[in-house]
Amino acid sequence: MKAFHFRLQTKLDICQRQEQVVREEMQRRILNRNQVLQELKGLQNRFQSVEELIRELNGRRGQFPRIVINRQYLPVLKQEIKTTEDNLAAAEQKVEEARLVLMERMRETRTLEKLKDKAWRRYWHELLLEEQKHIDEVAGAAHHRKSLNG
Repeated sequence: MKAFHFRLQTKLDICQRQEQVVREEMQRRILNRNQVLQELKGLQNRFQSVEELIRELNGRRGQFPRIVINRQYLPVLKQEIKTTEDNLAAAEQKVEEARLVLMERMRETRTLEKLKDKAWRRYWHELLLEEQKHIDEVAGAAHHRKSLNG
């Protein structure tokens, strides 16, 4: 009997490679999202520290210029936080899109792997049947020779 050959092996190989590429893209997008998230946390921490500094400076005399400068900086920080939040939402959307594409690729790969497994089991069954047929023929021929020799 011929060696096992899955007729869709090339398609399976392509699907596995595509799945790997999409998985890598998703990892890049997750990394990007995490970087944006860290940037947002840093901005929020800076905003809180500036607010805290303003509160501390309010109780001191002669700190009016520093208070004004810090208060003027707050709207800038708020705008940066808003922009970073928008970037985070966009990055999360990209991660979600990559996740959906990955799920589709994984489904396609899994389907082809199941088909390959089914074809392998069918091939194995046919091989066992052929082997059993051969054993039966040998046993039958031996029995026939034995009965002739008497």
